[in-house]
Amino acid sequence: MIGRYCKDHLGAILFYVFTIATFWLVAGLYAQYRSEIFYATCITLAVGIVLGIVDFLRYRQRMSYLEQLNAHAKIEECLEKLPETGNCEVQMYQELLQSLADSYRGYVSKEEEKYRDRSDYFMMWTHQIKTPIAAMHLLIDDEDVPEVKDQLFRIEEYVSVVMNYLKSDDISQDFVLAEYDLDPIIEEAVRHYSSIFIRKKLKLEFTHTNLKVTTDKKWFLFVIEQILSNALKYTETGSISISAEKGALVISDTGCGIAEEDLPRLFEKGYTGYNGHSNEHSSGLGLYLCHKVLHQLGHPITITSKVGAGTQVRIGLDLTGL
Repeated sequence: MIGRYCKDHLGAILFYVFTIATFWLVAGLYAQYRSEIFYATCITLAVGIVLGIVDFLRYRQRMSYLEQLNAHAKIEECLEKLPETGNCEVQMYQELLQSLADSYRGYVSKEEEKYRDRSDYFMMWTHQIKTPIAAMHLLIDDEDVPEVKDQLFRIEEYVSVVMNYLKSDDISQDFVLAEYDLDPIIEEAVRHYSSIFIRKKLKLEFTHTNLKVTTDKKWFLFVIEQILSNALKYTETGSISISAEKGALVISDTGCGIAEEDLPRLFEKGYTGYNGHSNEHSSGLGLYLCHKVLHQLGHPITITSKVGAGTQVRIGLDLTGL
């Protein structure tokens, strides 16, 4: 702090030192006035030291206060709590900061309004698109066109992801936490993808957990559906298994697996990795949303995988009973 003070007041300190040196030089040149000059020098030195100590204490107090504001306060709080100063230059800097803060607030307000408008539009679009999707289901319900039904199912999946992504900014406000039986939630997710299991001729190995879990049913169901969707997407032969193990829900598949270098980034928004690049249907939002939802709910999620040997997803459970 002393070094910073000296640096900030270097001009005044040099002038003070120059003044004292001048007194001593004059005393050396005029011996008859040496005692008077020495007396004046002592007074100047004493006054300078006292004023320097007082100014340093005030400087230290101001700097400590500014450091606390910078570490803990928001920009609006900082501007409201800036220490008063009689320095005109510092006042001008504070006024400049206030002007920049006003401009920043105006910019943020406009961007938030644009974001709300976009969110409202896409939310309206996701609701409106459900009508033609439902109509298409009715039109092809009795037709033997599995590929068309499969593509329509994918459209519904994408719409669901978009809707939940739009809600995810304030996701905790949508939670309804309660104690639920885990098995019915899993069974509902499996039924949702039953047609895909049948079409791909994949075996489902579901071991009933007989567990109860404290969570939000709707969002926890969304997470299980997303994990099953990924498992079905990347598994062509073999099976998908669901079971409970050591306080966690475990969903495993015998699919193509995930490259080791992709594992650390699986939960990043928009990241698709090698499998995503090779599969044009990957959006990179599913696992990002799963991680975000589970983090808010307090359920840890981990993924282990090996290329060619399948993938295992573990979801930690807040168990409330057996």
